[in-house]
Amino acid sequence: MTPASPARTEHTVTLPSGTLKLWLEAPHPPLDTLLDYAVRQNPRRGFLFVSRVLGKHIPVSPLVAAGTYRTLAAALPTLTAPHFVGLAETATALGEGVFQAWRGQHPGQAATFQHTTRYQTDRPLLLRFDEPHSHAPAHLLYDPGPAARAATDLVLIDDELSTGTTLENLAREWHRLHPHLRRVVMVSLTDWCSRRDEIERALALPVTFVSLTRGGYSFTPAPDWQPPELPAVTGNGADKSAVLPSAGPRYGQAVALSWPDLDLCATDRVLVLGTGEYQYPAFALAQHIEPAVSSCAFSATTRSPVLKGLAMTSKLSFSDNAGDGMPNYLYNVNPDLYTRILVTYEGRCFPDPALMALLGEKAEAVCLSPLEAQ
Repeated sequence: MTPASPARTEHTVTLPSGTLKLWLEAPHPPLDTLLDYAVRQNPRRGFLFVSRVLGKHIPVSPLVAAGTYRTLAAALPTLTAPHFVGLAETATALGEGVFQAWRGQHPGQAATFQHTTRYQTDRPLLLRFDEPHSHAPAHLLYDPGPAARAATDLVLIDDELSTGTTLENLAREWHRLHPHLRRVVMVSLTDWCSRRDEIERALALPVTFVSLTRGGYSFTPAPDWQPPELPAVTGNGADKSAVLPSAGPRYGQAVALSWPDLDLCATDRVLVLGTGEYQYPAFALAQHIEPAVSSCAFSATTRSPVLKGLAMTSKLSFSDNAGDGMPNYLYNVNPDLYTRILVTYEGRCFPDPALMALLGEKAEAVCLSPLEAQ
């Protein structure tokens, strides 16, 4: 570890799986407003950084998420007709949120967005790449069309940057297909990467790193820790065209969302849930209804298996809603805290009845993106 300096802060986090040591370069905002910690049910990596501002594993106010999107967008370098890519599944809302915030800050400038996906469909596939430490490593990127592929600036967005290998793999494949690319920007909530210069040399392109805070970490596994068996997390690989919408950000297409009549009361305490990769519409709905109710938060289900405890105060288990027949999870949701729970979904990806039963009578499934484009 490099000797501490006045510009650095250091933290030690003791987990059942080992000891996590963090050092940060002038963190802003304070680290405990950004992060909590948990233990992955994954033999490849025994810890998880749990974001307090993302709205994936911990419900957050749409005001908090929107502020995060604007902060990251404002920190981006000058861009010319950029293409933004959010990483599935955790950063699909973050990616689209930063994209939309950047567009709001630069009205009239052309830009495009898509997110990676784990789902096979009948649409033309542009490339695939791996996420080495993930529980579900294969990412698919569908052809987003000529405007996106003409971009000279590529903005890649994930919730955290650890080794940087995942975004490097994506940037390398994109550059191979688009040699006119001039610059890569890697955006994350927290940046732990020690390979920034190495990544830039490997890509042979200028690379800019943007995050809320930056530092490094080391993890020492506990010698007696034995993680539970990893459940199925990769899906069945079947074509999902029959259940997923025919258009949307998965394919680099902007689709307008319409809001259903939800008959909310001013005294309602509302939770809006996304499902898996389908997260940004949950944020957008929460942002839409927040001024009209007593309180509103949003979060999302996930395929990521994490052990209960530490940041994960509760854990609900049920089946995925895209026909993969694998377990999904919802963390840190106490149904008793809410008077209405809106479970958003896309196409024919109906939420598992087991999830709806766990959430109780106050839960309602809401389709915001129908099967056919509007």
